[in-house]
This record gives sequence, structure tokens and C-alpha cells, in this order.
Amino acid sequence: MEQGSERRPVAVAGIVIMGSGVVALLAALWAARRAVRGTELFGWSTIPALWPLLSAVLVAALIVMISPRHAREAAVVTLVCALQLVGGGIAASRDWFDVRGGGNLSPYLLVVLIPLTVVLVAAMTVACCVAVVLLWHPGMTWRPQSPGWVAAGVLIAAVPPVLILLEGSEEVTVAGQIALVWSLPWAAGIAAAGWLDKPLRRIAAATVLAGAVLTPAILITWALSWAALHLVDAVGRDALMIGAVAVLSAWAGVAYLMWRRERRRARLVA
Repeated sequence: MEQGSERRPVAVAGIVIMGSGVVALLAALWAARRAVRGTELFGWSTIPALWPLLSAVLVAALIVMISPRHAREAAVVTLVCALQLVGGGIAASRDWFDVRGGGNLSPYLLVVLIPLTVVLVAAMTVACCVAVVLLWHPGMTWRPQSPGWVAAGVLIAAVPPVLILLEGSEEVTVAGQIALVWSLPWAAGIAAAGWLDKPLRRIAAATVLAGAVLTPAILITWALSWAALHLVDAVGRDALMIGAVAVLSAWAGVAYLMWRRERRRARLVA
């Protein structure tokens, strides 16, 4: 009975993360559908890895709900991915005005896209807060277990924007956008790992690394799609991206369930 009572709050946390992820997904899909009809751009060009990040949050929420024993591992993934979506969403709220200034977006669409972006940011902020609650335990203090990870996070936050400024970029806001979309969320994930146990630190680092590799990979894919998929309109390109992410999410979920079943079978045999 006590074990069931301990599992219940974790399951509720998983439901909240799943609900936040679904709300963010619906807002992002609606925004993408509106944006690609009014421009020749991808729906969320400010956040290249939007769909994979949302997919990771949903898969992590599923793991929290069905396997509370792995809730803290899933919470690390949720925190890192949701932080990137929060930062990217804040940057996107300004980027929509840039697209509008370029003459590619009608005022009506801008009025629709800004509230949808706010919904995305708010939903992922809730997911971040729930992930922190799952990661927190009574033994934690304000002092990090590994200060080196905190120092690394500070460097990751500062170096990319500073390099952009030293390069002589014409707009200081470019450095700010890079910080919001990439360096600050990645830095927060690495710095937060300083308060976590070693296995969770590895998961945080791996998730940040995956985001860092995924972003240029998607940008390259977009660039190739303009040449290779020139017959497909913007709606079709975003649909292909969403379909690929859906397949990868389903594969990740099935792979996790199979791995869990094999581990349970091995314990029974032992």
C-alpha cells in the first residue's frame, strides 16, 4: 500500500508532463500550419529541433507514467528538452515580427502566432517545473555535488554569444537569440547536472549533446530539402518532418517497452 502511495505522485507528475507536452504540440502544430501558409519558410525555423524536442518530452512523460522507477532519468531528459523549447519559444516570439517585417507574414497571422507561442512557452515551463520536482530529493542542498559541471554550464552560456559579438555581427540581437535558443538552455542542463548523481549527470550531458548534434543535422536536412524536395510545398516539408519524428517517437517507446520486458524477464530468471 505504501509503495502504491509513493508511485501515485510520480504518475500524476507524468500525466502533468504529458498534458503539457500535448498542449505544446497542438499549439506548435497550429502555429506551423498557419505560418507555412503565409510564408515560404518552415513553420518553426527559429527552433530547428522543435519536433524532436517535443517528441522527447512526450516519450519521457510516457516513461514517468508507466515506469516510476525510471522517473528521475526521464525527468532529466524532460528538463533539458523543455528548457530548449522555452528559450526557443521566447526567441520565436520576436522572430515572428522579423518575418512580418520581411513582408512574408500578414498581420492577422501574427496575431494568431504570438499567443500560440506563449502557450508553447507556458506549457514547457510547467514541464520544467514538474521535472525539477521529480529530481529534487530531501538530501539535496544548495551546494552542487560537482561544481565543475556548474562552471562548465557558465562557459557554455557565455562563449557562443561572446564569439558572435567578437566576430563583429551587425546586430547584437543575434547573440541574444543564439543564447536563448541554444547556449542558455544547454548551459542550464549542464549546470543543473552539478546537483545530480553521476548516472543522471551522464544522461543530462548525453541529452545536451544530442540536441547540439540534432540542430545542425536538421538545418542541413532543411537546406537539402529546398533542392531535393523543391516540388513539395512548405506544408508538405513540415508534414514530412512531423511524420519522421512520430515514427522515431513510436520506435523509441516500443524499444523502451521491449527493454523493460527483457529486464523483468531476466530478474524473474535470476
